[in-house]
Amino acid sequence: MIIAQITDLHIGFGGPDVECMNSKRLKLVIDEMNGMVQRPDLILVTGDLVESGESWAYEKLKDALSNLDYPLYYAMGNHDNREVFGRVFPDAEFNDGFLQYTIEDAGPVRVIVLDTLKNGFHGGEFCERRRAWLDKTLAEQPDRPTFIALHHPPIETGIAWMTAKFKAPWVVALRETIEKYDNVVHVCAGHVHRTIFKKFGNTTISVCRAVAPQVKLELAPITIDMPDDRILLVDTLPGYSLHHWNGERLTTHSANAPSGKAVVRYDDAHAYVVRHTLDME
Repeated sequence: MIIAQITDLHIGFGGPDVECMNSKRLKLVIDEMNGMVQRPDLILVTGDLVESGESWAYEKLKDALSNLDYPLYYAMGNHDNREVFGRVFPDAEFNDGFLQYTIEDAGPVRVIVLDTLKNGFHGGEFCERRRAWLDKTLAEQPDRPTFIALHHPPIETGIAWMTAKFKAPWVVALRETIEKYDNVVHVCAGHVHRTIFKKFGNTTISVCRAVAPQVKLELAPITIDMPDDRILLVDTLPGYSLHHWNGERLTTHSANAPSGKAVVRYDDAHAYVVRHTLDME
């Protein structure tokens, strides 16, 4: 089973009458996925779908993603608006007012999408209602391999202006809930606009690089109201992740789009490359 992930699209950056650079970046990712030999079983779009939560931007998002012939599933980010999203995507599944649900029939791995949006705030939230829902949902199938997707990574990343705190109440609540179960094979997130891998509780977590421009890697502390002229965002290539379940364990791959100019193809002239790497006669 292959679970594709794209995140932090920020469609509509610049306004309704401006050609959005992020839409162009999204097209690069779409073209890359459409050219894959092995198609993903589904695509998770893990939040910050649009820049300002406006209906025209969600319409642009829907139009752009119509070129992807895969099952698409969405999560909410801090730039999103549940009510407006729900009007543009009327088939979206809400539970108790939150965009959170399960994907049961895409393959052997069960996928749970969580809503970590806290209206008006940059950081995440995992309130008691959401905790009760996740606990109940995990308890329904405690032996099935389960993959959790959300927008805000519940980890300290070292990038001070984009990180959660290890002891933040919502982080502790989520970690404690997941630790009750030993079948959560991975957690994926977005938000930080960088590729990050870490342990989280009794499982692993990966953060997917963004479709929009990336956050500059800088681990120095930052002081509010004391600008130091550091670079915050850089115009590097957009990216995506592929989460591959081989029947026993999950592996996460991170990639750019486009992937680069072809150097070697698997044709008759270069078949020896694969034979060599696989130690075949």
